[in-house]
Amino acid sequence: MISLQRIADVVRLGLHGVVVHKVRSVLTVLGILFGVWSVIAMLAINAGLSVESQRQLRNLGSTNIIIDSVKPAASGGGSSSSSNARILAYGLTRADAERLKDNPPGVIDSAVMHWARRNADAGGKRQAVSIFAVEAHYADVAGATVESGRFINDADVIRHRPCCVITRELAAELFPCQNPLDKTLFLSDRAATHAFTVIGVLDQLPQSLARQAGTGARCAIIPLTTDLATFGEVMVFAAQGSRDAERVEVSQCILRMADEQAVLAAAPIVRDLLERFHPGVRDYEVRVPVEEIELMKADRRRWNFMFVMIASVSLLVGGIGIMNIMLASVTERTREIGIRRALGAKRRHIVTQFLVESVTLTTIGGVLGIAIGLLVPWIIRRALGFETLTTAATLLVPFVMAVVVGLLSGLYPALRAARLDPVEALRHE
Repeated sequence: MISLQRIADVVRLGLHGVVVHKVRSVLTVLGILFGVWSVIAMLAINAGLSVESQRQLRNLGSTNIIIDSVKPAASGGGSSSSSNARILAYGLTRADAERLKDNPPGVIDSAVMHWARRNADAGGKRQAVSIFAVEAHYADVAGATVESGRFINDADVIRHRPCCVITRELAAELFPCQNPLDKTLFLSDRAATHAFTVIGVLDQLPQSLARQAGTGARCAIIPLTTDLATFGEVMVFAAQGSRDAERVEVSQCILRMADEQAVLAAAPIVRDLLERFHPGVRDYEVRVPVEEIELMKADRRRWNFMFVMIASVSLLVGGIGIMNIMLASVTERTREIGIRRALGAKRRHIVTQFLVESVTLTTIGGVLGIAIGLLVPWIIRRALGFETLTTAATLLVPFVMAVVVGLLSGLYPALRAARLDPVEALRHE
């Protein structure tokens, strides 16, 4: 009981030292406060951006391997019928799609897509749109969902039906204040215009199609067989008196694997197959979302480490300030220390008193830093629209660092105070 009372007395003395020197204590707390809230804010922003990026990658399908046709940097070659016209053929072929479906182990489904730019007309309005020609099971593989109506089915593909599924944005522009289902949409290339019936509206464009769609969301999805029969595989561009054309058999091939382990095992095989049948030409890109997710997690860990190091420097500066203040306090309170020693206080009591003062300062700064650290990410999210994520670890790590810095910074001044000779301390003026 006596020991508990002594401990309580020592703690009260330490807190008294903090309260007596108000301005000094406030300035010290501010240094710790800024270090703590800044690291919390940086970690929260980094975690939020990382989670958002991982969410987008998971929307691609963590069990998918996505292969896109890419226009090669050196676009020479091709065949031409005149000096100012040419056809550039590149990208995946239907033979590639069959090989990718049959050879890698663990493939449970696959789907191909053909992309083109067309004009869409409805109700006297015209928009340039991205046309995605797909197979019936593309929705299952890519994770496409419809808001109203239905997606393309096997009957549409087999019978070459002129039907389409459009995005919500395109429906709002071409059919304002109307239900677009069963309405006629005219899709045209440079040769002719063809009528398509709207059978569905997409809730959201699949993430796998976002790259081809670009920044806009004016898109329509049609059956692959209808696209080949109506428009063909060649897309013509005209500019400054010349006509260029591109021929791509398959714009995208998605392989759905049994699980993530199957993805990691099959990815090298997919890359080897493509390198073998596309020697010297890099006209494709392989995306493995699960690999990208792991790379992003590693990148996030590196950024978190860097932010913690930056915060450590801030807290170190605050710790140096605490040590400086405590050393000055020891000098100012030499006579007080001597009186306490003469009245029976032991060295450990003096050490505890000064450690309590330094830890109290950093604890107050840490708690206030946590409060501001919770507020700043919320303000950033509301004002700038950045995704932020604050976790228990985000709050505890800088707080614990602050307390440890306070403990270490106060240790040397506390030991120095405890080593003062009581007689010399009493003579101090």
